[in-house]
Amino acid sequence: MNHLLKPSHCDFFSHLYIEESVKEEALTWKIMQKFSNSKIIFIKHYKDVFNRPNQDFGVQSKSKNLILARREAPFLYEGSYYSDGFEYEHFFYTPSILGCLYDCEYCYLSGMYNSANSVFFVNTGDFFDAVLTYLNKPTLIAISYDTDTLAIESLTSHTKEWIEFAQKHPNLHLEVRTKSANFKSIKNLTCNDNIVLAWTLSPQKIIDLYEHKTPSLEKRLSSIKEAIDAGWRVRVCIDPVIYNEDFNELYPPLIDKLFTTIDAEKLFQLTLGSFRMSSTHLKKIKKLRRSDIAFYPYEVKDNIVSYGKTIEQNILHVMTECATKYIDKERIRTWQLQ
Repeated sequence: MNHLLKPSHCDFFSHLYIEESVKEEALTWKIMQKFSNSKIIFIKHYKDVFNRPNQDFGVQSKSKNLILARREAPFLYEGSYYSDGFEYEHFFYTPSILGCLYDCEYCYLSGMYNSANSVFFVNTGDFFDAVLTYLNKPTLIAISYDTDTLAIESLTSHTKEWIEFAQKHPNLHLEVRTKSANFKSIKNLTCNDNIVLAWTLSPQKIIDLYEHKTPSLEKRLSSIKEAIDAGWRVRVCIDPVIYNEDFNELYPPLIDKLFTTIDAEKLFQLTLGSFRMSSTHLKKIKKLRRSDIAFYPYEVKDNIVSYGKTIEQNILHVMTECATKYIDKERIRTWQLQ
């Protein structure tokens, strides 16, 4: 079995689906050579595989495959209501990779896509060109909105390319959100204050129950510490908080563990938020798996499911009280429904 992806905690791809239009691209050949034992299937368009109906997302999640393709416009989308744009006038996410190698039960991607496979668009330069249009003002791009770029970095070098592009454009700000323990794949790059590496953390029990295929809490914390010590701006995201009867035994100790591992003075930011999702996506997820997250009795308002105001406020109050023992409140951001 090819060992390439072990550092990123992903599975071996038994099949590579490759669009005819990209089969001669240098990056395509580079990836193909790393998976010489995979079955290569050439296709006309990625949607013929990725968007086809009647796929079994749950079965595919156990053995994911990779699709290499060319993206056509649009290359950017306005940042979602469900995400924090950090007050940037220009806030976008880029769909340069679709689908994630991890399999978190609360992830909206399983409610959005028909397929659990991943699509990597090899025409990265077209995404960069689209960004240039907006760089007359500070612009935030979330490059890992539809995926976890660091999880697949050992294969694609995608995060590296975006960081190197951002270093040439002072008005470009990047957020790289991840659950990986793969900081080592970019540790040799030069730090840039316009780039934030944002790790999502959960208590180990929540990881074990719901965040399948992801690295352990200890490994994520080790990667966070390494990034902070190397001088990177790091945002820790305890978001979404998955609420249950063990909340008080799980989440405040997580904050304690975080700040006994890292130097609180060096942390750029901490963000806190409870679970929320489009009710449309949740409805689809209920058909995919018997997860207690999916079947929790949420409140629904304006097509958004959440724990409701009382539970949400309690989550944020408890977490903020605990966090302010270590860092000032100005470096804590809370996300809540209006």
